[in-house]
Amino acid sequence: MRLLLRLPAMLCLLLLAACATQREQDKLLDATLDQYAATIRWGNVDDALSFLAPDAPRPSAFEIERLKQLQIAGYREQPPVLLSPTEIEQVAQTDFVNRHTQEGKSAIERMRWRYDATAQRWWLVSGLPKLQSQ
Repeated sequence: MRLLLRLPAMLCLLLLAACATQREQDKLLDATLDQYAATIRWGNVDDALSFLAPDAPRPSAFEIERLKQLQIAGYREQPPVLLSPTEIEQVAQTDFVNRHTQEGKSAIERMRWRYDATAQRWWLVSGLPKLQSQ
C-alpha cells in the first residue's frame, strides 16, 4: 500500500527532472545558435570550426582560405525546427562580398545540429556553410 502511495510522487519527480533537463538543453541550444550566428556574422572561420561535430565533414585548407576571402554582409536565420529530441535543423541566409572582386552574393544554407548528452553541447553536423550563390 505504501508503494502505491509513493508511486505518483516518484513519477512526478521524474517528470520534473526530465522537464528541467529539457529546459537546460533548450537554453544551451539558444546560446550555441547565438554564438554561432555571431561567429559567422564576424566572418571568423577559425572559431566556426569549433562548432563542428567530430564526425562532421571538415573543410579543406583551400575551402577555409576561400571562406576567409569573404566579407559577411548579412546573416538571417530562421527559428530552429525540432527533428527529434536531440536534433534540429535551421535555415539561414548569408549575404557576402568577395574581398577581391567586390561582388556581392547570397546563399541559403540548411544546418543540422545534434545534442551530445555526454559532452553536454550542441554540435553542427552538416559542416560549415559552402557560401555558394544560389
